[in-house]
Amino acid sequence: MQRVFLPPATTIRDVSAAGEAALGPAVPLVPHGRREVGGAPTSQGHLEAPHPALERRRPLFHPARGWFRRTERAASHFLARNVYPWVPGLGLPYSALLDRNLTLSEARIELSGLPRAFDGLRVLLITDIHAGPFISPGALKGAVDRLQLLEPDLILLGGDLATARVEEIRDNAAAFRSLRAPCGVFAVLGNHDHYTGESERLISLVEETGIGVLNNRSVDLRRGGQRLSLAGVDDLLMGSPDLERALHRTEPPVVLLSHNPDLLFDAARHGVALMLSGHTHAGQIRLRGLPVLVRQSRYRLDEGRYRYRETELVVSRGLGAVGVPWRSNCAPEAILLTLDAA
Repeated sequence: MQRVFLPPATTIRDVSAAGEAALGPAVPLVPHGRREVGGAPTSQGHLEAPHPALERRRPLFHPARGWFRRTERAASHFLARNVYPWVPGLGLPYSALLDRNLTLSEARIELSGLPRAFDGLRVLLITDIHAGPFISPGALKGAVDRLQLLEPDLILLGGDLATARVEEIRDNAAAFRSLRAPCGVFAVLGNHDHYTGESERLISLVEETGIGVLNNRSVDLRRGGQRLSLAGVDDLLMGSPDLERALHRTEPPVVLLSHNPDLLFDAARHGVALMLSGHTHAGQIRLRGLPVLVRQSRYRLDEGRYRYRETELVVSRGLGAVGVPWRSNCAPEAILLTLDAA
């Protein structure tokens, strides 16, 4: 697999199981038919082979209940709605970090039964954009424009499009409208999209930009006279996810978009082949060499690739930030997957 130069901030690596050893040092390239924009790569993405996922909940932890979580959520929500939008220059630090450290991780995934017309399908996963006070509209648009240089076949947005206000979608409509792919652009809702208190209006604003919102429903992707089922569910914590409804009339192999990775085990029992998620930010603020400090997954599904039974899960660190306008030892990430017929 080629490595792609994502100017100005990122070197793209082949991160299939043997990619690191087989390819050696990364060499920046420009996608076919594109002209180099300039700048120097500063960070590298890496997805390891899938880790086994265990259906064993962490003791004494629930991401939606408990006094600490409720207090943390209420404080973050209040600040994001009523304070941060009116703090001058608050978006500058994270906007600069995003421009400098945006990382694209790449992997190949084999799907049994994948129609031959979809062999080699390139799927760009972007999660946790968190449009709002921490990212300026210009910085988000710039990140989207750089990702569009990859020319993916399909773009999937894994929830938390906004942070706390529906207006954040309207203010960043140019960035969302710039996302285009031959097989379409689709999104699901995350917990922060529900924090806006106007999820239906948010869906309308997103769909006005040309993005389909898969809120407990599916679509058939068409290519070369064949179909591939893509489904999406509502957020696990703040929404009403309905797998039965989302998977109605789908055919295997099914690709499922779910903001929260903890839906993995139910998805596996429903025969989903590949599930794509975000939500965790991989901790967002981390100490080098140590595990995630603040976990958002009850099953330690923090980032990267996991497998449970016949289902593979990919969890992205996400593009944006929440709580504080910074990331440490946890660069913002988009993921480019190539689907191969097994």
